[in-house]
Amino acid sequence: MNKLTLSALALVATFGLAACSSESDEGADFERAGENAGEMMDDATDAAEEAWEDATGQDESAWGEIKEGAQDAADEIGEGARNAADSIGEAADEAGDAMEEGYDELVQ
Repeated sequence: MNKLTLSALALVATFGLAACSSESDEGADFERAGENAGEMMDDATDAAEEAWEDATGQDESAWGEIKEGAQDAADEIGEGARNAADSIGEAADEAGDAMEEGYDELVQ
């Protein structure tokens, strides 16, 4: 390659690295990734259970399916409530920090 091509490649790589290393608070959401992995494991377990029941002829009764569905719904509602509580707590913390910063600015 000639020097111009290499220079252009180095410049593009530098801009790419600079864009990737910006100091934003976003970053990787490992908590959400963990939740997604947990949901995928739950789905895989449910699918394996259903396949086993179909293969052995030991299908759950209608009452068993209703209980399982109710348990799944309760789990989803509980998870949603935990997520909402976490969000409210974070928002309250941010509001408290903003109030404290505003007070500090007024005092100075």
